[in-house]
Amino acid sequence: MLSLTVPESYGYVIAVSLGLIPVLGFAHGVIVSGLRKGANVHYPHSYATVEQCEANPAAHKFNCAQRAHANFLENSSQTMLFTLVAGLKYPQLATLLGALWVASRTVYLYGYVYSTQPRGKGRLWGGAFWFLQGALWGLSVFGVAKELL
Repeated sequence: MLSLTVPESYGYVIAVSLGLIPVLGFAHGVIVSGLRKGANVHYPHSYATVEQCEANPAAHKFNCAQRAHANFLENSSQTMLFTLVAGLKYPQLATLLGALWVASRTVYLYGYVYSTQPRGKGRLWGGAFWFLQGALWGLSVFGVAKELL
């Protein structure tokens, strides 16, 4: 029989990984949905064409929001898992790194969609999420290795 004991402060880890991260995903969806009509991009199309973007700045803004959302989806599930696993050994650090990841992703979203930087380059303001995600991965691997070795 396998038993899993979680640290007393593991609730904070859960709050970040299964609370804040999904809420940010929902916010991404709301923003994309809100911009779709003005961009004149109808379902099932995911993005505006180059011609639509050239003719309508709202279409470019929609594409930026859609790409920010797609990038979030490409990274959020592994980050949730890394946070949950790292939190088993290092709950405070995993909570901090996860919360900073959410903050960085929020800046990334805002910069991508609402900045006046050309071609969505405002997203780079939130680029720290890559390092935070890597730190969570490393903390997960280190914590597991420490248990096994």
